[in-house]
Amino acid sequence: MRVFRDASGIHLSDMPKSVVALGTFDGVHLGHREILARCVSRAKQDNVPSVVFTFHRHPLEVIRPQFAPQLLTDLEDKLALIQETGIENTVIARFDDEMARATPEEFVREILVDSLRAKWVVVGFNYTFGWKAQGNAKGLMDLGEKYGFSVEVSKPVAVDGTVVSSTRIRTTLAKGDVEAAWAMLGRPFSIKGKIVRGDSRGKTLGYPTVNLDVPHEMTLPQHGVYAAGVCVEGRMFAAVTNVGTRPTFQGETMSVETHIIGFEGDLYGETLRVLFAKRLRDEIKFASGEALACQISQDVERAKAVLNQWNACNKTQGISEDAS
Repeated sequence: MRVFRDASGIHLSDMPKSVVALGTFDGVHLGHREILARCVSRAKQDNVPSVVFTFHRHPLEVIRPQFAPQLLTDLEDKLALIQETGIENTVIARFDDEMARATPEEFVREILVDSLRAKWVVVGFNYTFGWKAQGNAKGLMDLGEKYGFSVEVSKPVAVDGTVVSSTRIRTTLAKGDVEAAWAMLGRPFSIKGKIVRGDSRGKTLGYPTVNLDVPHEMTLPQHGVYAAGVCVEGRMFAAVTNVGTRPTFQGETMSVETHIIGFEGDLYGETLRVLFAKRLRDEIKFASGEALACQISQDVERAKAVLNQWNACNKTQGISEDAS
């Protein structure tokens, strides 16, 4: 997949015509995948390149930064997930004040017509664009008639009667329901971060942990203890992950700590991805380290059982038979 940082840099020889999917695509969830699949299918039918036009940052970071959501995927993951769908080209534009002030027609003319030479444009049912989100799917169709491209509007995708959206997934994660988030994403919700040195309390309890430095703009699930999967050196291990402040030790700052079951080795400085399988319990304050260690032993056994079941039912989801 080719990645362009600026739509104006795409030459006629690169893309004489295109089918364009528009959206922020945070999370690249099942609803997004439907849009992208339609884009790929339409491009193959018309024998023209498929293109995603999206943004480096969430538009709300510029328009109303106080309301900007935490992200489900960073740029690296978003690009990788888009590529998995078969999209051939992605434009990662920087959403700035100038773009925010563009009218719907200016956006269409400058981006879709002059830069991408769109033959078809595919959007979600709730897509908005242009100054103060004045443009919508119906307005895009009208502009398509004026400028010579067609528009396909993807219908909403529902899971268990709920329309899938990035906002809905964030709300679900805020409740700790990582299984519902998995259903809407079409894959386990995951976070990644560089492993940094902690206070080694887990080691003194007999359950050494790795501490992840997760970027502040990324979404975390509700505070609590989770059964998770962790891939190390190509092998998937079961893990117990704590998201919270470690109240037993009077912690105040947010942390993500993971005990990788059955792994021994030094991972400091490495980047680790944690895939959340199931919420096991709340994060609570224990009377002593010994009481906490006793609870962790139970968490470990439950995590093994969860990941073994995950193995049996979801081998295609990236969990290997080495999870236990």
